[in-house]
Amino acid sequence: MRGLFGYTFVFCLQALTSLPCCHWQIPASMVRSTHSPTPERAWVDRSPHKSGFVEVNGIRLHYLDWDGQGKTLLFLAGLGHNGHIFDDLAPRFTARFHVVAMTRRGFGLSDKPDSGYDIETRVSDILGFLDALHIGRVILIGHSIAGDELTAFAAMHPDRVESLIYLDAAYDHSELAKALREGYIKELPISHPSIPEESLVSVDAYLGNLRKTFSREWSNAFEASIRDGMEIHRDGTVTRRTSDDIYRAIQNGSVLAPLDYTSVKPPTLSLYEDPSIVFDATARNATTREIARNIALITKSGPQIVTDEIQGAGHYLFIDHLEQVVKEMNTFF
Repeated sequence: MRGLFGYTFVFCLQALTSLPCCHWQIPASMVRSTHSPTPERAWVDRSPHKSGFVEVNGIRLHYLDWDGQGKTLLFLAGLGHNGHIFDDLAPRFTARFHVVAMTRRGFGLSDKPDSGYDIETRVSDILGFLDALHIGRVILIGHSIAGDELTAFAAMHPDRVESLIYLDAAYDHSELAKALREGYIKELPISHPSIPEESLVSVDAYLGNLRKTFSREWSNAFEASIRDGMEIHRDGTVTRRTSDDIYRAIQNGSVLAPLDYTSVKPPTLSLYEDPSIVFDATARNATTREIARNIALITKSGPQIVTDEIQGAGHYLFIDHLEQVVKEMNTFF
């Protein structure tokens, strides 16, 4: 499973039990960085979108709309992020499509109820969102954990799906689910980076800490997503908007969902990160095996599935290799 902010690690069940290693993600410290932290500056949201809310299933969901004409592209963010993570990618398609991004419940400016983080409710939220905006069929594009929502939505509502694009997002969790159900592990570790107390004293300290951790991924879009996910208090201190309980509920909802990646029916493009950029040998080998396993699974669905590994790309391949991802998507369309 792909985790928060691309904060990654290899969760090796073999070390705890006799089960094979299950790949989650690779720690950012294990990935070769290609970008240096940018200096602090007066920040402006430069992406040309409108911002709005719709009420779905008794809650408000936040969304961004870049306008455009034609079929609708709906972008869904990975765990811990919101629609702003696509601020640089989404505008590249408005000449051919109507482009929107929805922030799932629990994150960003969307409501954060105590429940509803199972895959069925998350799919229902997407359906309600489309209905609220009078969108019929849609091209779904998801990063990281959103891949589970793409797979489930396409299975439950095939008449509403034109095609699917997985951005390092088509990962099967069956081995991890088995370990949970059989008690080999008690619970999943929360997949977000820890923030030291001294980094919560101000916006600058908070952003500075994350900018150092995610120097490879840092961009206007990444910063916009971080800013939408933080709460600034009257005394200037900062906290995350989303509780650990919500992270845990989302992770459990995905891992325990009965998703079948061998029967993905719509035309599909599934892009993956490049495991060779991971310099830790154990993590690199685990990532290589996991990507190969998941490509083998999804391609069993049929010839409508197109897969590719983006050379040199990390988990946020649509940020660190934006131009190549745009090219792959345009070719697929």
